[in-house]
Order: sequence, then structure tokens, then C-alpha cells
Amino acid sequence: MHYHDSRLLKSISALVDFLLILAIFFLSGLLRMISPFGDTFSMNDVYRFMPLSVLYAAVMVMCYWTEGSYQSLHIRSVKRELVKVFVTNLIGFALVATILFVFQLSQFSRLLLVLFYALSVVAIVIKRFVLDKAATWYVLKHNIAARVVIVGNGPMAHRFYKDVVSRHTASMRYVGYLADRPAEDMPDYLGTPLEFHKILQKTRVDHVVIAEETQERHNLQKLISIADTYHIRVSVVPVYNDFVKDTTQVSVINGIHLVDVALVDTCDIMGVHIVVTDMEKTLNLIETKLEEWRGKYICVANVHTTVTAHDDASYRKIQNDAVMALPDGGPLSQYSREHGYQTAQRVTGPDLMKEVLARSAEKGWRNYFYGSTPETLELLRNKIEERYPGVQIAGMMSPPFRDLTPQEDADIVREINAAKPDFVWVGLGAPKQERWMAAHDGRVKALMVGVGAAFDYEAGNIKRAPMWMQKRNLEWLYRLMQDPKRLFKRYFQTNTKFLLWKWRQ
Repeated sequence: MHYHDSRLLKSISALVDFLLILAIFFLSGLLRMISPFGDTFSMNDVYRFMPLSVLYAAVMVMCYWTEGSYQSLHIRSVKRELVKVFVTNLIGFALVATILFVFQLSQFSRLLLVLFYALSVVAIVIKRFVLDKAATWYVLKHNIAARVVIVGNGPMAHRFYKDVVSRHTASMRYVGYLADRPAEDMPDYLGTPLEFHKILQKTRVDHVVIAEETQERHNLQKLISIADTYHIRVSVVPVYNDFVKDTTQVSVINGIHLVDVALVDTCDIMGVHIVVTDMEKTLNLIETKLEEWRGKYICVANVHTTVTAHDDASYRKIQNDAVMALPDGGPLSQYSREHGYQTAQRVTGPDLMKEVLARSAEKGWRNYFYGSTPETLELLRNKIEERYPGVQIAGMMSPPFRDLTPQEDADIVREINAAKPDFVWVGLGAPKQERWMAAHDGRVKALMVGVGAAFDYEAGNIKRAPMWMQKRNLEWLYRLMQDPKRLFKRYFQTNTKFLLWKWRQ
């Protein structure tokens, strides 16, 4: 379980607090009615003060949210939460009193105020205690405790182990620690950071926390790169300012700040983790990670595939299990920029294939092409040999336009692997090509990239939109004019769904 809960859980917890405070006000009003102290108090008085209770509830939820009370369902201790809520509610009452004074509004009955304050403190603390126990029970019942590895054995690592891991045994399962040498007072030494790759191959890890006072940037990037290969969450104590951006999510657990880091940023668009990147960064990353990414795949996402993934959980998992889901569609990179990722740029499948082919002769990369028709593949071969002299074409295959038998599929995998390619370009069209790559994850010994109509573009069967249309996110319109019968329904449905989803955001 992550240290910080999802936005939905935070919102639900805040809504529960809001409704709970309103209920406590109503209860306080009933107690005030039967109280022998003070002036006569009736149900009409309770209703008269109800708008002020709504104001107070809203202010209190705002205070709780600001102080980070919704970051986690877990609490350190009931005593600590009692003090925390006592002080926060006092601040909330002061804010409400200030608002009442400034606008010269009605004031609460003093006895009602005392009852309301005391009961709201108790109710909020009980609610947090119940949620803490419920979250702990759920984690234990479903065995979803995050398996945590610590990097480091200095004071910071000791503090994290003592104040966080050992106190959150229900939501975290300590696996051990990595350091240049073992420490006497930290258990379960796993090895050095240089052995990280081997350790991950034999040990299940969900979360790596880098807790060292000093760390060379190169070594830190190497650890993050390895963890990224295994889709493992990595957090650091934020002394590593180079990795902290405006959009970074900071968690606070028992007074310790954690920042999640990754090899590349991603922006969640309709549930799909779209990479925040540009062409140069993508090419450098592919070159750096090529050997580690053999057997894995890259998805090239557009509005159509993203909407399809939003509606289909299995396809969404395929997109998110890729080493990268690149923003082929202009609206995706534009959405990322609108949400704080200023460096997000479009990286199309045809352009990526061109750039890799342009570097292949120099790098010695071997390229395999899977998909389309024999005629298109032959045209493609001629164009590649003409435009990219020296490129090694490891092979080309046009599979049957039907479901393959298990034997046929095995033969195809054997033939591809025998050609020893570095890249397998898959041009089956979405979502078929992504499903094919996911089904062959680990079986095909090359980096698979789904590029849609890139074969037809490069072969000259389809003309790409003018650059001015590409820059203005109008390439879809150009394609629609070329093939309206096939594309109109798709674009109308998916583009409409995307625009509606974006509007709701």
C-alpha cells in the first residue's frame, strides 16, 4: 500500500469529516435543548444555526486538508491525534469567529459552542482511529503490504527504519537494506547497491526508499533505472533536489518527507500513464535502456487508444505495463503541458521509427518489421534501403489476417528470435498490435514498438499531413479526409469521449 492514498480516498475521507461535523452539530443542538443550563433552546434554534455549522464544517475540512490529515489513513497514536485535532479545531473556530465578526453575522449559543467543539474533537479522533484499524485489517486480509527495501545504513536510514517501517508493519513489510557494508544495528543486510539487479531478480520488492545522506547522481540514476525496469516504486528523502519538480508529490510519514522519483515523469490521462518526454529524450532513453528492455514493449498512444484503454481495463493494463506509453496524439502532450508538465512534446510512431532507422547503421541496430501486407513490406524495404544506407533489416513478416494457432505463433516467435533483431516494429493497428506485444512480452527477444500506420507512411502508401496540420493537432483531420468511411465513426466516438472527459476534469 502506498504511503499516500489515492485522490478518491482523500476526497471520500474529507466528505465523511464534513458530514460527521454536521451530524455532531445536530447532536450538540439536541443536547443543548435538554440541558438545564442557559436560556430556553428549541429545535428552531438548531435549524437557525445550521448554516453556521455548514460554514464551520467547510473551514474545518479545509484546515484538515491543509495540514495533511488526508495523506494517509493511518495514525501514529490516539493521543497524538487528539492533540492535533484539538489544536486544529481551535484554529477552525477562530477562523469562523473572525468571519462572523467581520460580516456581523449571528453567533452560536455559548453552551452549544462548547458542546459542538468537544464532541467534534472526539468524533473526528474516533473516525480516524476506526479508519486506521479498517485499513490495517484490509491490508492484512488481502496481503497487500508493500515490501520495502532501504538503501543506506546511516542516520537517515536508521531513522526511517525506526520511525516508519517498524511502526507501519501492517502496511509495510521490511525486506532488508542495501549498503556498501553491513551495519550492526540494522537487520537483514541484502548486499551492496551494485548487486541491486541480482537482488531484485530473486527477491520480491514493491518499494525502494533511498535514505542516504550523500549519493552521487550517477549512482542514484542507476538505481532508479534498474527499479524502473521492474516497475518498482522508488522514493527518496528530498535532499536530492535535482529530482524535485513543481508537480512532485511529497508524502510525510512520521515527520519524514518522501518524494517519489522515476526515470521519466508520466501524466495520468484517462487512467493511462502517458510519458512526459520529447523525441531526443526518448531516443536517448531507448539507447541507454535497450539491453534491459529486450523482451518488453513500447506503446504509442493517441486519443483513440487512450479512450479505448479507459473503457477496457485489460487494454489499460497493457498500456500501463509497457516500458513507455508515448504521446503520439497531440492532445495528449497538450493535456500534459496544461497540467504542469511543460516539457511534454508529441512523439509519433512514424517519427520514432524514422529516427531509430536513421541511427541504426551507426549503432549497428537490427530492425525487424511485423505486420501489414507483403506488398507494403516490399515497398518498405526498398524505401529503407534507399533512405537509410547501411541499415540492417533483420527480417520482415506479414502475418495472416486471422487468429494464429499456437503452433503458428510459436513458429513466428522462433523465426523472429532467430533473426536476432534489436527492434521489432509492429504494424498491426491498435488495439491489436498492443495486445500482440503484451502476449509476447518476454518471448520475443527484442524491444517491440507498436507503430500503427508507420509502415504505410514510410512505404508511401499513405501521405502524412502537412507539418502545419501536425503542429496544430490536426493530423487526425487529414487522415479522416483520406479514409472517411473507416475513420469517421472511430474519431467521432473517441474524440467526443475524450473532450467530455477533459471537460469534466
